[in-house]
Formats: sequence, structure tokens, C-alpha cells
Amino acid sequence: MKKILEFFKNTTVRVISALLLVLFLLSIFLFFDAYVRQVKKGVSFYWVYRGDKYYKKNKTQRAIDCYKKALVYYPNHYRARYNLANIYVTYEDYYSALNQYADALEIKPDFMIARIDYALVLSEATFNHDRAIEEYQKAIDKKPKWVYIPFFINNRKTYKYNTGIAYYNMGLAYRAKSLLVGEKKSSARQYLYSAIEAYKNALKVLKSYEIYYNLGLANQLLKNNEEAGMNYCKAIELAPLRYEAHYNLAILLRDMKLYRDSLEEFKKAGLILDTDGDSVKTRYIYDVLSDVTQKMVQQGDYKYLVEHIDEEGHKDGYNQDELTYVGGKLVVSEEFDRAVLKNFRTCSAKVHFEALEEE
Repeated sequence: MKKILEFFKNTTVRVISALLLVLFLLSIFLFFDAYVRQVKKGVSFYWVYRGDKYYKKNKTQRAIDCYKKALVYYPNHYRARYNLANIYVTYEDYYSALNQYADALEIKPDFMIARIDYALVLSEATFNHDRAIEEYQKAIDKKPKWVYIPFFINNRKTYKYNTGIAYYNMGLAYRAKSLLVGEKKSSARQYLYSAIEAYKNALKVLKSYEIYYNLGLANQLLKNNEEAGMNYCKAIELAPLRYEAHYNLAILLRDMKLYRDSLEEFKKAGLILDTDGDSVKTRYIYDVLSDVTQKMVQQGDYKYLVEHIDEEGHKDGYNQDELTYVGGKLVVSEEFDRAVLKNFRTCSAKVHFEALEEE
């Protein structure tokens, strides 16, 4: 009896095993193409993995070879196409980059960062600003499926950040369009207003020097002096050692005949450039600064100039006593360093602009 049970038991196992083998072989016969695709997809992912490693090590040609091999096995690998496009941009092969971005977006339409980069190349490299603006708007409108895994991924935050970037770059594209049509045409003004709207939308998400600076610049071009001044001041507060906002604010204040404040901003811009070693721009700024000083003299503002020279190095919250030599080198105390930074962050005429806004 025991032997009979063992026989049936072994027979059952053999039969089931045989049936499973037949089913497996049948599935291969029926779904051979699907199996082949999966194998090729796996090989493609391996080559993308290799390409990513070379890409991180800046071995771009090897990365290109790997990504191309990956696309031979699996043409729909949108990440391989995106990375390939980024490398083409570094080589300034912009049309090849645009083709790869477009193919990646055809495969994955909600690939937001790829669409933003695609639009950026359209605008900055090929000057197709209209198409770029359309792509920025698509990036904003095409919301991805939300994925939230605590401590690992929250693509809602990523989407929000990228939306700010898209609006900011859209503003740059509108400003570029305004420059192409000429300052005096009404269409140029309209493009600048569109740029301002885009910058303001960006500021709802991001607070950065670049956005405030470009918002100030657009307003300055439109002669919206108060708005321009306030935005330059906000840019300066965020990045006090960037010369562009100081310089543009100085020009604005000069045009508004606020020569004292203009003088202060020109000096800050000149000192920043002088520290950076940009002698050409520094010379130009000091020439303009001299012109502003002469205008102050013509206005009879001698008292301020005399007081300013007499108090140089003292009135702004620091003095020369905080400079010292250590090991034959000139160094400053931490208090001096903080005071200088505070001085550069202090925006000339901010009180004036705030008063005008309240009116």
C-alpha cells in the first residue's frame, strides 16, 4: 500500500511538472515577442546605468555611446534621451539636443524638467521665443500624477519648484521678444508686461535674486521707477554682493535725480567689481560715479560731500580700527565683516520707494 501511494505521489509531481513545462514552452511560443522585448528592455537599462556612471564622472563620450546602445535595445527609454540631449547641449549641438528632448517628451509628455530644458534651448540657442513660451506653458499645465512617500519622494514639491522655474524662464523669453521688436513699439511694452506677470507668478513659488532683479529690470524699461526700485532693493537684500542690482539701481536713482543714493549704489557696484578684478567695468562705473558727483556739485550739495569724505569708513557702522595685520597680511575682524555685509545689503532710497508705494 505504501509503495502504491508513493508511486501515485511521484506520478502526480511528474505530471504537474510536465504540465508546467508545457505551459511555459507554450507561453514562449505564444508571447515570444513580449519576452524578447523584456530582455531587450533589461539590457537597455543596464546600458543606461553604465551611461549614468560615465555621465557623473564627466566622461561624456563614453556616456553618449552607452545611451545610444541603450536606445538600440529600447528606443522608448526617455531618461536616456533626456541625458543624451543634455550632453549635446554642453557640446553646443543644439539641434541634436532638441531632437532628443522632443523624442523624450513624445514618450513621456509630463516629463516637466525635460520640457523646461527643451524650451530653454529653443529660446536661448535658436531664438524661437514663441515656441519656447508655448512649451513653458505646457510644462506648467501638464501636472504629473502625484507621488508621496515620506522621507523619499514628494513630486508635488518638485512640480511647484519647477513651475517657478518655468514662469521665470517664460519671463526671460518675453523680455527677449521685447528687445527684438525695439523699445519704442507698443508690442515691446506688451511683451514687458507679460514678462512682469510671469516673474510675479514665479515669485509666488520662489524668492530669488534673479527673479527680483529681472522684475526690476522690466519695470525700469517701462519707466515704472518705484516698482523697479523696490525689486532691486529686494534683490540686493538676498544677494548683497552681486553688482548688477546695485548698478541698475544707481542708474535708476540718477535718472530720478536722487544723486546721494545713486552715489552710494555706484560705489558699492564699483567695489564689488574691483574685488572681482573686473577692471574694465570698474573703470566705467567710476566714470559714471564721477558724473553723478559733478551733478551733486551743480546742485550745490557740498555739505553732504564734505561730510561723506570726512566720515568715510566710520559712518556705515565700521571703522578702520577693526583692520589689523596678522602674519604680514591685512585681515578684518568678524564684526567688520558683518558690518560691511550689512552696509551692502542696505538698499539706498528704500524708504523713498516705500513712501511712493504707500501713496
